[in-house]
Amino acid sequence: MLAKDSPIVIQARVIMAIVLRDMHSRYGRTFFGTLIIIAWPLSHLMMLMLAFLITRRIVPIGTDPAIFVGTGVLPYILFFYPGRMILFSIAQNKSLLGLPPVEPTDLIIARCIVEINAAFWVTAIFGLILYLFGVNPLPHRPVDAIMAILATIYLGFALGFFGAVMYGLVRAWLAIHFLGLIGMYLSSGVFIVPTSLPEKLRDLMWFNPLMHSVEWLRSAYFDSYGYGMLNVGYLLGYATVTLFLALVIERATRGRLMIEH
Repeated sequence: MLAKDSPIVIQARVIMAIVLRDMHSRYGRTFFGTLIIIAWPLSHLMMLMLAFLITRRIVPIGTDPAIFVGTGVLPYILFFYPGRMILFSIAQNKSLLGLPPVEPTDLIIARCIVEINAAFWVTAIFGLILYLFGVNPLPHRPVDAIMAILATIYLGFALGFFGAVMYGLVRAWLAIHFLGLIGMYLSSGVFIVPTSLPEKLRDLMWFNPLMHSVEWLRSAYFDSYGYGMLNVGYLLGYATVTLFLALVIERATRGRLMIEH
């Protein structure tokens, strides 16, 4: 049992206080304000799905367009929103760095908790919506689907963590970060099957970790899918190395981050 005044307990209390403050400052203190955290990415996901389903009737694999599109769009949303919103965690809470217990990593972790919580709710509600519209959202391999979703959130967390540190040091990183997110989306195979593309394009797409997230989730729904492109080790390794670099840079430049903010 940890003592109430232990560093771990104090740090946990600090992070949870920042979580509550972050949610209230961004969306207000009402229940409807909190729902925006979930409604925004969920509506984005549904709009992308509808746009595809309206403009195209034939899907490359499977017989249900909603499943094919959903397994492509969901990883993008679960990656994009944490990766984008965590970027601003230090900048939007910079006044808290004047308090002795608060460090830059506390701000980042607090924002991560908010975004990861939203990601899980988005996944659950999206599955419920598909079910209500007569689509079976359950995959053939549930473990693979769960692991793919967790790995995608982990990737978004790692990219967001790295981006928050870099944005705290170099303001120009904002443009680099967003261009990177857009590039990863465009080359992730959200609406296509990568193996149907020319070999040179496939080779370039392989280096995009988000593409492996999409392939992993789709492999849980479609038999014999993903074996030509999917590399789970690369996806997890990319996220882990990115997070490690972020932690190293944050520790090495913590004084500068505290002063500049």
